[in-house]
Amino acid sequence: MCGICGIVHADPTREVDEAELVAMRDAITARGPDDAGNYSMPGIALGSRRLSIVDLSPRGHMPMQTDDGRFHIVYNGEVYNAAELRHSLEAKGVRFRSGTDTEVVLRLYAEEGPALLDRLNGMFAFAIWDAAERTLFLTRDRLGIKPLYYVNDGETLRFASEQKALFAAGVQPRFDQSTWRELLCFRYVAGERTPYEGVRRLLPGHYMLWRDGETSTRRWWKLSERASGVEGLSRRELATWYRDTFDDAVRLRRISDVPVGVLLSGGLDSGTVAASLAAQSGEGVHSFTVSFGAEGYDEAPLARKVAEKWRLTYHDTRVAEADLFPRLLRATWLNDEPLVHGNELHLWAISEVARREVTVLLSGEGADETLGGYVRYRPLKHLGALRAANALVPRGLVAARANGRIRKLARMLDLGSREEFVLFNACDVLPVDLAALGVSSSDDFAYRRELLDEAAAAHPGEPVRQAMYLDQHTFLCSLLDRNDRMTMGASIECRVPFLDYRLVERLAASPSNSIFPDGRSKAVLRDALGDRLPPEVLAGRKWGFSVPWSSYFRTVPELRRIVEGLPEERPVCDGPFDSRALRALVRSFLDGDPRTDAMMRQLVMISVWHRACVDSWAGASAPGAAAVP
Repeated sequence: MCGICGIVHADPTREVDEAELVAMRDAITARGPDDAGNYSMPGIALGSRRLSIVDLSPRGHMPMQTDDGRFHIVYNGEVYNAAELRHSLEAKGVRFRSGTDTEVVLRLYAEEGPALLDRLNGMFAFAIWDAAERTLFLTRDRLGIKPLYYVNDGETLRFASEQKALFAAGVQPRFDQSTWRELLCFRYVAGERTPYEGVRRLLPGHYMLWRDGETSTRRWWKLSERASGVEGLSRRELATWYRDTFDDAVRLRRISDVPVGVLLSGGLDSGTVAASLAAQSGEGVHSFTVSFGAEGYDEAPLARKVAEKWRLTYHDTRVAEADLFPRLLRATWLNDEPLVHGNELHLWAISEVARREVTVLLSGEGADETLGGYVRYRPLKHLGALRAANALVPRGLVAARANGRIRKLARMLDLGSREEFVLFNACDVLPVDLAALGVSSSDDFAYRRELLDEAAAAHPGEPVRQAMYLDQHTFLCSLLDRNDRMTMGASIECRVPFLDYRLVERLAASPSNSIFPDGRSKAVLRDALGDRLPPEVLAGRKWGFSVPWSSYFRTVPELRRIVEGLPEERPVCDGPFDSRALRALVRSFLDGDPRTDAMMRQLVMISVWHRACVDSWAGASAPGAAAVP
């Protein structure tokens, strides 16, 4: 697991500034504190920071090259079937110098080119320079577990694992004002765009080829196409297959020359991962849990039940209120973008605790999106009946008496079409809320709507499956970005067995009556692996990893001051808002109106991001000269 970066000029005679490359590389030192390396020749330079996981010896040093000096690689990730691929290459006479999966990927590319991607089971983002053809190959794994960003001005392409490395090279971080609507509604800019002007992300399941200043991009993995080639299974067959394949996914993710632990909440997903890991590893596996003092947020008691059942070595941590503001700034700096889920700084805090014991963590990300676990999916199964009931209930009654979920449901139904319900399913802020603040209703969600069309073609007439498909390409990406930045911010590698591509493709191919056979949440997971969990976990409500930010913003002095000053805080004061409506929103929030919570949280997160990530680089006079929170 590593951090990678590079610079390539269209002019093959132009030398790369070594100081610029080193500034990029060392801006992401946390991703790889164990080793650092550069490769350069006229027109091209590659940089790497290494976190040693497999083959801890100097033989894993990067950049790595083939014996003939033609191909050079910088690599971030883990390919779990590397041993199998290595054997196939050795049978052809290939000889290896290291035990790393990096070298397997490099030599496989030398043999097969981009076709190698279909053979990889893992998470990865890597770059390979072909010195003979003067081409640069950039790619990401199927679901985007590992990140890759770039800036291309036509003369020079710069790429890196994190945006901050681009800024360390002198790229100016300017807020892309056209992303306001998406940031407020969805909290995350999906697709190639980011909140920064000119900074793009390579999409999951894609690769890019650069040659002589020209780029071409290809989608090498498309879920709907791959699922169409997989045979669907009955409910019973699916449960048996899922149990066996999930255990194999965990087995593969145990491959490591450093200790492996598990992130543990009180829910089904992480509990299932912990149980499988412990069953294969034996007692004493280290588990790590975030606890809260606030009622309704603390999953630690349930996590302890799992730890006791499987004899895990249990650790937990709690972030003190006094630490919230500085940790919020630092977590935002690590994330490079506005925080989406609000639990980022807590994940970073528990990762720091974990780093004392392990270097690899397994987590439960991806289960909700692939198994249909979110509560918000349920109304999509009964849209017709819900619309009829909604028409009979006076709007004022809903606004006055409904709890949060019922009020959100009524608001979603008011969107009108089924397509809009699916599109905004993950949102707490809706276009009507933007209009109330004076924000234009123009729609900037082209990438999301493109995916919605793709989802409708893959699952016609099934809004739940469409929402799941859409989430797998958008909401899940934000979760994986969070996992990557916060764990790597503590120099921890995080692996996600629920996103083994075999599980993802088979579930996408399975009929809905196998995924949702009886109305139970995550029926496939319960049927396949539920017998490994304590009854209290199986019977527990859906928690999520939530944080009481609304309370914090009203009561923690440093955070309340941000709210009070929000109308004058950049970039909000420069945003597309009606100032009178914005001030009224602030007053209502501070007076305790829960209907303002979602909008206020996102405005604060955007404001903190601008302070931590945009302003910190402003006026930097030399590469890497930003002030780090």
